[in-house]
Amino acid sequence: MGALLCRCSPQGQVHSDYDRTAMMEAYRTFGWTQDDLIEVNNNPIYYNQLNDKRIKTSIAEQLEGKGYVYDKENPELLIHYHIILEDKTILRTDPYGLYGPYWARSEVSVYKYREGTLIIDLMDAATNNLVWRGWMNSFLKNENPERMESQIKEAVMMIFTKYPYTAYKVNEPIQ
Repeated sequence: MGALLCRCSPQGQVHSDYDRTAMMEAYRTFGWTQDDLIEVNNNPIYYNQLNDKRIKTSIAEQLEGKGYVYDKENPELLIHYHIILEDKTILRTDPYGLYGPYWARSEVSVYKYREGTLIIDLMDAATNNLVWRGWMNSFLKNENPERMESQIKEAVMMIFTKYPYTAYKVNEPIQ
């Protein structure tokens, strides 16, 4: 689940977007969408129950750290995530080759890699409208299953650095 990070890039890029008309401060609870089944059209090496649990646990930790409470029966925010895998190619041209500028021999190196994007959606449960989306390109740096948990946790944490809302105000008691 996830993707490989381009080995040429130190880390993925994080982005977010949101509905500027949504009352984000009003939400207090979250849950998972009903269609939270693993999407079958993705690579089963990455998109599986183990990584599903890792992603959901990491998202829940981030939301609970912002004061949100998990509510299975009546959540105000519904959470869903997606993983997009794409095979990419980079061509790198060394304009001078091995002999320097005087011989004007160019070398072209081809690098193939798999890029993955983790997308996290927060939707208003009452309307089922998307109210916030955060995503990170190239979030898995290594295919090693022993490292996936830490890579997923780091990616989710980085995505939520773009989420500026909390479920409570600083002086408001949490109920």
